[in-house]
Amino acid sequence: MTVSARHHIEHALGGFALEKPYAIIDYPNYANPGDCAIWLGARKALESLYGHPPAYVSTVKQFDAQRCRNGIGSGTVFFLGGGNFGSLYEKHHRMRLRAMEQIADVPIVLLPLSVAERTAESGETALIAETRTALERCRNLKVFVREHDSRKKLLETYGIAADLCPDTAHWCSVSHVRPATDAVALLRKDGEALRGRSSSTLPDNATFDWRDDRSILQMNRLGKLSTFIPTTRLRLALFDRVAKAKVHAASKLLGRGNRVVTDRLHGVILASLMKREVLASDNMTGKVGAYVNTWPQLLPDVTLD
Repeated sequence: MTVSARHHIEHALGGFALEKPYAIIDYPNYANPGDCAIWLGARKALESLYGHPPAYVSTVKQFDAQRCRNGIGSGTVFFLGGGNFGSLYEKHHRMRLRAMEQIADVPIVLLPLSVAERTAESGETALIAETRTALERCRNLKVFVREHDSRKKLLETYGIAADLCPDTAHWCSVSHVRPATDAVALLRKDGEALRGRSSSTLPDNATFDWRDDRSILQMNRLGKLSTFIPTTRLRLALFDRVAKAKVHAASKLLGRGNRVVTDRLHGVILASLMKREVLASDNMTGKVGAYVNTWPQLLPDVTLD
């Protein structure tokens, strides 16, 4: 992690009630090591600032408002950042809104996020109205965005004035991997892949997406056990263990190449942390290009295609 990234994140997150317990909600219990890097970075950043682990953690689906309140009292609830704010991931977005409405009287922080809509123009009208209403009910809400484009969208579409902060994945630790080939390509195969994007010219064994790695899928299954763990301490230990295993697997995939070609934002960030040269191309939501253009000083070895 660059000193600059840590400085930006500490400055952004250091203004809350650090003497009180806190919670982190929205553990990424799915097969995306990029979001696990966000989780691990947020964990390290907040524990560094607070001096202790969170008093309550949960996925957004399993959120229990009463247990959260019992754990933190009048402390702050941090919702994990990422690229799932908006209509593209409507189900997840609505679950987050429901969780926020249940604790609207306590301080809430949305960690650095990007807006993801189904179309480039706007999200669904009903969802926008529902989002605005839910956020207006939150008495003490702070929102951080990862890039300028999302900051503009949040203000114009949702009426939210947000502050810039780098993705917390910059605070994540990556494995040291010896390069074995000139280049690898991490390219999306999901709904965020940019239509009409040319395929990789690299060999098939050097081109992949996260879900092509079986170890990531296996560790994701282990993470599902969190449903049956009642205590925060043990749940947190499992969350961290699984997240670290997924990020380690991602590091091994990316680290094989001296150069990394990718349209995944966390492919860019993780490869940069590993001191690789990165050729980045945009995804459907535009967050990759927007992020690289917002934080060029944090990504000195990244070239945007």
